[in-house]
Amino acid sequence: MPPRGGLPTATQLLCSFQGTKFADHDLLSSAHALAALHARRATMRDVYLVAEVDNRRRELVEDIDDWVRERGALPRDGLIHTETLGAVIDRMAWGWVYANAVVETDGARDQYARKRWHRLAELIDGYTELIGDIVGGRRRLPARV
Repeated sequence: MPPRGGLPTATQLLCSFQGTKFADHDLLSSAHALAALHARRATMRDVYLVAEVDNRRRELVEDIDDWVRERGALPRDGLIHTETLGAVIDRMAWGWVYANAVVETDGARDQYARKRWHRLAELIDGYTELIGDIVGGRRRLPARV
């Protein structure tokens, strides 16, 4: 399914987090890099390396926000969302990495793993609704300062 209004679907984001189908789309490439950084960050103990990863994540969030702004695909009217799209995608990437890590550690039947996957499903539903509202002109994203 093609992106609505040029914005990727939740399925496309999940594929990019996993490492497939992202190379031909700048936003999806940034989303893939965010997931990879979250995976690296989860195993780091050095606070300086964690800070470097967090700085790179901030840059990628800004890249996503710039991509969205440059395409002008966003309505100027509508209720304002509380986060930029880059921040939303960063949170989804973390949720995806965390849910997978818990399954690898504790198994898919573990109650905590099910909670993490349920939380990821909520993030996916929220993203899908947000994109629909943006494309429909009911919501707009905040400007990055």
